[in-house]
Amino acid sequence: MKVIKFGGTAFQTPKLVDNVCSIIDKEEKPLIVVASAIGRKGFPFATDTLIDSIKDNYLSNKELDRLLGLGEIYSTLFLVNALKRKKIKAYALSYLETGIECNDNYNDGNIVCIDNKNYGLFSEKYDVLVIPGFVGYTNENEIITLGRGTSDLTAVELALVNKLDEVILYKEVDGIYPTLFINLIKIKPFEFLSYDELLALIEIGFSPINKKAVLEAKENNLKIIVKNFILNNKSTTISNQKSNNKVIGFNVDNNKVMIATSYKEEVQKELFEILKLSHIYIKEIEEGLSYFSFKINSSQLLLLRQIILKKYFIHMLNV
Repeated sequence: MKVIKFGGTAFQTPKLVDNVCSIIDKEEKPLIVVASAIGRKGFPFATDTLIDSIKDNYLSNKELDRLLGLGEIYSTLFLVNALKRKKIKAYALSYLETGIECNDNYNDGNIVCIDNKNYGLFSEKYDVLVIPGFVGYTNENEIITLGRGTSDLTAVELALVNKLDEVILYKEVDGIYPTLFINLIKIKPFEFLSYDELLALIEIGFSPINKKAVLEAKENNLKIIVKNFILNNKSTTISNQKSNNKVIGFNVDNNKVMIATSYKEEVQKELFEILKLSHIYIKEIEEGLSYFSFKINSSQLLLLRQIILKKYFIHMLNV
């Protein structure tokens, strides 16, 4: 058995859906596929579209979860229909059939336990089981959401309950990058990244994988592989193996620069010396658990970015 997960943008066009079906068809069986809601804001069943459809929200959190869960439920049925059209034996589990029982903290539910008996039972009849991400049920059999972006967590938890060593997350990027400027900078993704290094990136504002999912994978030593659903040979494997990068990544928010690193003192000293020689003057230095930040004049941000890339990521640039 294997667990893979597709982000909702993988289902945005007929061509992309055919691509997803091709990936699933080639995977070893039985296969558990976790599906996110299709597309982003503007797509009929995207989570943000569902939220915006209630202009004046007077719903309770319980009622709101009934609405928000529609996106993932629709996505599973949409995908299974496409798989069956290609003669792939697939079945869409309902939120109750997933066995994912949660507390009653609606909109941000916590998983209490997962009953995995259905996965074995349904796998005797079907090659592919498609699961709605992001949702579970309470002890009253009410649908509940696990918080925004938690389809990753669903995939991780299903891999763990089925005693697997890894989970594959298919996204619209080739892996995890050290910068959010991938549309402006030709840079390669990390080949390997440790759990702690990824958590450091999340701390400075990256959101490649849900934080709860990373923490759960770290605690149970579950390997996470991030791939693009537009297949190529690139990917990032998240495990206990470090990237060997002194600086893991950087982010810029207005004129605030955040540097993720496990070597804060060393990197601060050498980077600040380089910036001083380049007449870039810093102010308002702050430190977090795995990062430090500072502010500079916004007119010097482009120069700063070039300095950081040349100093710490020259080996990752596609030049």
